[in-house]
Amino acid sequence: MGDNIYKLLASLKTAIFLLSFIAMTSISGTVIKQKAGIEEYLSAYSEGTYRVIHFFGLDDVYHSPWFLAAIVLFAINLTLCTFGRFKRFLKTRKGSLNLPDEHTLSAMPMHFFVETTSAGHVINLLKTGYKTVHEEESGVLLEKGAVARYGTYIIHVSILIILAGSLIGLVFGHKGFVVLNKGETKSAMTIRGRSNKEIPLGFALRCKDFKVSFYPGGQPKDYVSRIEVIEDNKVVKEKDIRVNDPLNHRGTYVYQASYGAAPSFIFNIDGDEVVLKERDTYEKDGLILMITRFENAIHDFGPGVQVAYLDREEPKTVWFLKNVERLKERNIRGINIRLEDIKEDLYTGLEVSRDPGVWIVWTGFASILFGLYINFFMYYRRIYIGKAPDGIIVAGHAFRNQDAFREEFEKMKGRVLSQ
Repeated sequence: MGDNIYKLLASLKTAIFLLSFIAMTSISGTVIKQKAGIEEYLSAYSEGTYRVIHFFGLDDVYHSPWFLAAIVLFAINLTLCTFGRFKRFLKTRKGSLNLPDEHTLSAMPMHFFVETTSAGHVINLLKTGYKTVHEEESGVLLEKGAVARYGTYIIHVSILIILAGSLIGLVFGHKGFVVLNKGETKSAMTIRGRSNKEIPLGFALRCKDFKVSFYPGGQPKDYVSRIEVIEDNKVVKEKDIRVNDPLNHRGTYVYQASYGAAPSFIFNIDGDEVVLKERDTYEKDGLILMITRFENAIHDFGPGVQVAYLDREEPKTVWFLKNVERLKERNIRGINIRLEDIKEDLYTGLEVSRDPGVWIVWTGFASILFGLYINFFMYYRRIYIGKAPDGIIVAGHAFRNQDAFREEFEKMKGRVLSQ
């Protein structure tokens, strides 16, 4: 039973299946918008399709248990395959470190004969750049570029490092957003998803200023947020954040992602000036008001705001129209309420990303580049020097890049025979 499980986990077929599965589900994670709200899915798909998407976790593929399980299984598969192959490689290498007999050396494609009784002199001429790995009475075995034989294993280990970093990022990392008005401070970011969960940042962000400039055609040219990082009621960092120029604070990156305008409504309520935003509530002396809706144009009457209130425990709504004098002022429960003005305040949308595995992933990529370099630009070769009755036989073999080695071997031959 145990052997069967080991063979299954270490098989090439399992590796191909897992890679195909991860690739296909990753495509679905690209095609289907991830971690959006229910309303957004229902606007794009039927209710039945959304139920299927939600049931299989296709609305959050990269955090779904089956996707993480596939990554872990692939890592186990790659570890077992690499370990098994490396074990066989070490066993084969140990067995191959011997000197072939005279007949075998003479049969190798690259060889030459030197009439001499001093094998040591020839060895000294050929040792430049080579390492002696085996020596016996009948001759010597030299090798060069042995690290090239480990290139494949370095690449495999690099992939495991990248997978480990990715898993750490998926499990312990977060990606969310923060919306700030000028002067506003927030210490939590909102994680997109069905519930829009908020998690603490570990510090606070304050929008000190926000500016946007436009091209003559009206397209945004540049928008920049001056953001302060606050810890223990002290500003510990300040930076202008632009697109592709994020703020980094203790591994948390804050990117300039979007901006918009939020209307604020200035009311005169029984002589007091009150400023409310959408969804804000006003409560005083038993009067409860809530801003429920804003429209820039109501028919041809201009902008208006809908206000909800309770009248004898019964919810009612009323519109205040900014440009219609008789509809700017209402009497609700005996209190005069007048809409004085509607202003639009710019807000900045910041994307916040925290990925503790990103350095591990970068280390893996650096390692994989090193593995690719030694795998493609270095090659392993051997020089055999064996004693013969009338001299010595020198033979060579390269495991790759035969043309380059033949050129090198001919130079070595010329150097020895010219002595």
